[in-house]
Amino acid sequence: MRMGDHHALFDYWRFAMSTICSVDAFYVGFYREGRRIVYPYTYDDTIAVKRYMPPEVFGYGPTGQAAWILRNKRTYTYASDNGMLLHHGVAFGDEQRVSADAITIPMFDTRDGEEVVIGLASIQTYKSHAYTDEHVRAFEWTAASVATVLAREREDELNREGLAVPPAGADGDQPSVVEVVQDVSEILAELHSKICAVEEAIPIGERELVRMVRELRHQCERGQTETMDIIARPSVRAENLLNSLSSKEREIALLIARGGLSNKEIAARVFVTESTIKGHVSRILRKLGVEQRSGIAARLEQFFD
Repeated sequence: MRMGDHHALFDYWRFAMSTICSVDAFYVGFYREGRRIVYPYTYDDTIAVKRYMPPEVFGYGPTGQAAWILRNKRTYTYASDNGMLLHHGVAFGDEQRVSADAITIPMFDTRDGEEVVIGLASIQTYKSHAYTDEHVRAFEWTAASVATVLAREREDELNREGLAVPPAGADGDQPSVVEVVQDVSEILAELHSKICAVEEAIPIGERELVRMVRELRHQCERGQTETMDIIARPSVRAENLLNSLSSKEREIALLIARGGLSNKEIAARVFVTESTIKGHVSRILRKLGVEQRSGIAARLEQFFD
């Protein structure tokens, strides 16, 4: 598995869990701003649904499983409430069938010395009482291993980005990364559907042709996962910009970006003089490479609640 091949990483994770317990469905999702979750990898092993499912972006409410995981920072099991929280969320895969057991775990990363929930993963089955405490521990252990791989990749990317010279000028009216990724995802989803149709139409006995088409389908699936993964992880450049600020400058920058507070209002919040705030703001503008306070929000958009 090459570095950065998250489709292979998640595929192997699913396979590893399937060797020790029943896995009829499996997904990995990452929290993003605006109560959204990016699902770069979803798998449903049923006859009615293609096993690999295209990546999706879904919103989540304050009372569903995703919000519960983010709030409680611990594992959810079907047995804890007989699946009430699970079935309260967004359905996926074969919606004619209902999971009879499930384990959903938080995925962690360390940010500024604090362990934070960055995503969640779930294994589900149509068999009742299939998962034990040992399966929960195994899923949590493998999740930690996957999180370690992702954290190392992120650290390498931060280091590479830190050596690069940021491009001059603004992006203008170009479409956002999310919009571009969603457009590309729709194209890849249509391509994947057509590849699957060709695969089903191949006459029995054409083994080499079957092999070639399956390889093509797998490459398309990997492309879908990696495309959606672009918005599944935080912007490295934005994080580098935030890390360039001191702790006090970071606090002030986020107050400006989130609430548009004046220097006087910020001074009252952080218990310093207004002139001190002016000095901090000047340094923040210089470090972020913007001329106006409104530019601070644009630079740090991904860190909004």
